[in-house]
Amino acid sequence: MIEILRQVLPYALVLYFVVKGIKEPLYFLGIAFLMIMSNSIFFQNAKIFFIPGSFGLALGFIWIILIWILFSIAHLYIKTKKTPKIRQLTVLDYFILGLLLITFVGLGTVIINYPSLTYVFKEFVTMISLFVGYFIIKDMCSNSNPETLLKFLFSILVINSIASVLFILHQGLHIKIYQESEYSISFFQGELITRTFWFMPQFLAFSIASGMIFRDVYKEKKFFVLILLLVNFFAVFISYTRSALINSVIIILLYFVFIGIKKKSLILVIKNYLVFIVVGIICLMILLRFMPAKVKYFSERFEEVSNTTQFRESNNLKERFLNTKIIISRIELNKKIIGEGPVTNMQLAGVTEMKGANADMVWVGVIFRWGYLGLVLFILLYVTSVIKAFKLFIRSDGFISYLALLILLMIISQIIESFVSWTFMSEHGFAIGLWYFAILSVLLGYKKNEVSPGGDKIY
Repeated sequence: MIEILRQVLPYALVLYFVVKGIKEPLYFLGIAFLMIMSNSIFFQNAKIFFIPGSFGLALGFIWIILIWILFSIAHLYIKTKKTPKIRQLTVLDYFILGLLLITFVGLGTVIINYPSLTYVFKEFVTMISLFVGYFIIKDMCSNSNPETLLKFLFSILVINSIASVLFILHQGLHIKIYQESEYSISFFQGELITRTFWFMPQFLAFSIASGMIFRDVYKEKKFFVLILLLVNFFAVFISYTRSALINSVIIILLYFVFIGIKKKSLILVIKNYLVFIVVGIICLMILLRFMPAKVKYFSERFEEVSNTTQFRESNNLKERFLNTKIIISRIELNKKIIGEGPVTNMQLAGVTEMKGANADMVWVGVIFRWGYLGLVLFILLYVTSVIKAFKLFIRSDGFISYLALLILLMIISQIIESFVSWTFMSEHGFAIGLWYFAILSVLLGYKKNEVSPGGDKIY
């Protein structure tokens, strides 16, 4: 039965997006999200999406281009709801174009400085896929109305929730769902504890943020959305990942704050906080009743952080910053401004070590590849996006307001995760790594005082 699930589920999800895409071409983009979800939904079994050959990390780029072509063809023949007129470029686009320019300059310096260019162009394609993918996603979203975009994102929430259920069954209840091995297996208080990132749900932060928002968007489905939210939150717990739990709690707390600010009600914020605390205590009591060893194990992981004298984990935040410092120190002085570019181990020793450190903190890879100039542009991209998304959320209504809040929460969560993971530089997710910025750019591109198909007003 489980083997049938492994073989059928990925194709069933692809079929869903294809069928939906026939009427709403934006749904074709869902295939790219499925590729990032990878092992969590057995997508590695969908062989048609893994082109034979040594494409490596460029595979996602190839597929998002194919999806974009399919979208463009379908959009010509399918009548879609009228969409608002979009300004061509926003401030976010200029930051992305600046990073794209640095990438090309980096390629030029590599060609000049190294006699061997083995794998350089493959690395270059991977790097530019981050920015080209941004514009592809922006184009697809620009040709779809806000209501369709929300529905599409809701489908991603549902699919990630399916992955969360499978993850809970495997890692929480130890029902053999996945065939891959966990990277950590131990016994704690007589109970088996396993940890892995290989097949855990890939969009947990998004699912927590969108779950909070879709409660308001789809009031008639509020109970269903709450179930999805609880499932994803439990998946966060069963991952035993401190940063993921902290991130999830911050997302929920900030959601209440932002809603309170928009409605100008401190009482509403306090009320929501009290409800959240009560629900949290109830959930904790249930977990203590049925999974006491797991709760104790997770709590001890937090205690280890506070007890520095007994902290034995080598991959803590202090260690990550130390690794970052070491990697940066190896960059040649004349390349610190624009970075080393698309070099590989064939041109420069230490690239493998850089990628290892980058998986624990994305800024390692940013400084190494795009230098301090690239780091400044990324910081400006994040800071500007937070400000713009917040203003758009406060000054707009309806679907656009909901989307702005979702993107705002996503960007903040990604800032948090950027210090403990590779976020937009994930090795299997370059092509859509900046998807939330692309959506925000579309929202910012709506002309002022224009009413969108959802009846939303941009003031």
